[in-house]
Amino acid sequence: MDKALKRLKDPEGRALTALAALVVDQATATPLKSIAHPRWIASQLVTALEALTRGDLARGFVERRVEAGRERLSDESRTLREVWPPEVDGPMREMLSHQWSPDEDMTFRVLDQPAMRALVADVLTTMLTRFRKKMKGLDSGFLRGFGGRAARRSKGLFGGVAGNLQGLAENVVGVVKDEVEAGLDELVREFVEGATRDAVRGIASYIASPEHQGSFADLRIGVLDVVLDTPIGDLVDELDKSRPMELVDVILAGIRAAISEEDFSERTEARIAQILDEAGDGTLGAWLDEVGLRDVWAQTTTELVAQRLIAVVQTSAFDAWWAELHAD
Repeated sequence: MDKALKRLKDPEGRALTALAALVVDQATATPLKSIAHPRWIASQLVTALEALTRGDLARGFVERRVEAGRERLSDESRTLREVWPPEVDGPMREMLSHQWSPDEDMTFRVLDQPAMRALVADVLTTMLTRFRKKMKGLDSGFLRGFGGRAARRSKGLFGGVAGNLQGLAENVVGVVKDEVEAGLDELVREFVEGATRDAVRGIASYIASPEHQGSFADLRIGVLDVVLDTPIGDLVDELDKSRPMELVDVILAGIRAAISEEDFSERTEARIAQILDEAGDGTLGAWLDEVGLRDVWAQTTTELVAQRLIAVVQTSAFDAWWAELHAD
């Protein structure tokens, strides 16, 4: 008995780690529906959610974790790719590369917002203004040349009046040019006002076209690579701009509203039962194998269980339980 107790209390925890591995292996090999009754799972979930959202406990916990993470990572120069788990990269890319097309009308309604309309109008105005300025240079050269030619041709006919005629021609050209510019400015404004909504509709149509599914799949993969190649400190700065605690408040409010409904527990139990029925004799281990995470999950869970067991056997309560277990 003393030898067994000594092995259990071994600081390296070899015996307890082996026991934890047995527990994890048995749990992963057991059909999901046999691990626990849906009612028990639902009751534990409801209790956990109620505890999580009561008062400011959860918010305070998350806020402390966010602040600690910000302080730890704000100066991190490594890119996200350097710490990105390989087990996640493959499934993530497969998900993002899936080709699909959104509904065109829904896409238009999403895009047809003041911010997007302002962006499209600004782009149209900028491009048309640049084009107008380029044409202005061409028109000015043409009109100046026209005035000068008119004055030169008049020298033989009008003598000294030619200089005055040239000045008159230049004045006429200036007036015409100003009028043309003012007219073009008004035309640009009128065109942009009418074309903005059509441009947004065209963008929605382009996004929703099945012909462009591959392009947008490549875009999603490209965005992922940009994020992965960005220093973690920069990502922290960008995420901080989104006010993450406001998102936490929204989530907590949603959870409180959900669990306050009278039939929440019953509906949760029914959904869990449905999931377990659909799983049939499927095990957690089989699902983890399918997604390629069994080894990682088993290792980390075994370590967690072993750490708890090692802590327990060092307590006086365990000593008392052990003595009672082996009492005559």
